[in-house]
Amino acid sequence: MADRLRRHPWKATSVGDETDSICPRCKEETIHRVVVMMEGKVHRVICTRCNSQHRYRPSLSAMRKKVPLPSERQARVLKKIASAQASQRQETLTEWLRLKELVGEVPPSPYDLSVAYEENQAVAHPTFGLGFVLKVIGAYKMEVVFEHEVKILAMNRPKSA
Repeated sequence: MADRLRRHPWKATSVGDETDSICPRCKEETIHRVVVMMEGKVHRVICTRCNSQHRYRPSLSAMRKKVPLPSERQARVLKKIASAQASQRQETLTEWLRLKELVGEVPPSPYDLSVAYEENQAVAHPTFGLGFVLKVIGAYKMEVVFEHEVKILAMNRPKSA
């Protein structure tokens, strides 16, 4: 079904116009008449088939609008961001591999909030996997490098009763 408001591009939508909308009572896309407009947009409609009045639900064709391509400037910015993220990931992986060789075959300790950790210590996190403590931040935080990212984790917290 073609959206009836699209037939006349020169005409602004107003109360009384017909449009296609998804009717919750009919459970399908039907012809509706616009009843309420808010801020220049269709807000409430009435179904011409079952006469139920409800909030406007855009037709399936209106929901499949194409996303415009980014402008040249946006494309350059997105490319810079992507290259910066790729280099950051590479640096993280390099640091992780360096620490893995430094620690060697020492088994990692399982991550626990109540334990205090030291720099270069291997940690086995249940979600992020194998990581190494880059630095201790104060008494309760540490920066840990995992294979794909760097995270700040809590440590040395008292166990809750």
